Amino acid sequence: MKILAIHGSPRRGGNTEILLDAFIEGAKSAGALVEKVSLYEHKFSPCIECGECDHLGECVLKDDMDGLYGKYLESDLLVVATPIFFYSHTSYVQAFFERFQALWARKYRLGLPHPLAKTPKGILLSLGATKGKKLFEGLVRSFKFVMDAGWGTYAGGLFFREIDKKGDILKHPYALQKALNLGKSVVLSPEENWDLDISPTP
Repeated sequence: MKILAIHGSPRRGGNTEILLDAFIEGAKSAGALVEKVSLYEHKFSPCIECGECDHLGECVLKDDMDGLYGKYLESDLLVVATPIFFYSHTSYVQAFFERFQALWARKYRLGLPHPLAKTPKGILLSLGATKGKKLFEGLVRSFKFVMDAGWGTYAGGLFFREIDKKGDILKHPYALQKALNLGKSVVLSPEENWDLDISPTP
């Protein structure tokens, strides 16, 4: 299994990355090939709505997203880890999601299949400082559409509230163990056995 693990936080070594690294550790221990990408290390713009992809089936912007498209298309599983900023994802993740417009155009405007005939699964890992019931709803809704645009499906996620200051996730070993176990299970178990929160709202 090939997994593309997107680290969407602007903070290096923070709670989001620690949680993602636990997932990656579990997946690698089960034999997966995992590539971790920290979006802050890449230079790419959000979608500029030029409409060229509607005709060409690809984005005309030449930046680091070129390589990220290829990594996504080769993957069997996309994992996106992001903290919650104002009840949504970070601007890095927003730009990454927006650029899936080119894949949407290939699929829906031009009627083209996935170039490698894959149906990738998508998983979210997210945490936020507050305890609002709807804290993760916007993120989940966006990601479902992103996965659909990329010929994939949303499988669920792990969501943790009241995680704020850098390192706070270390006070919650249960969360890290759950992420590690999930990393293993996505490789070794059928999807119906993955320990995921399909809906983040209690």
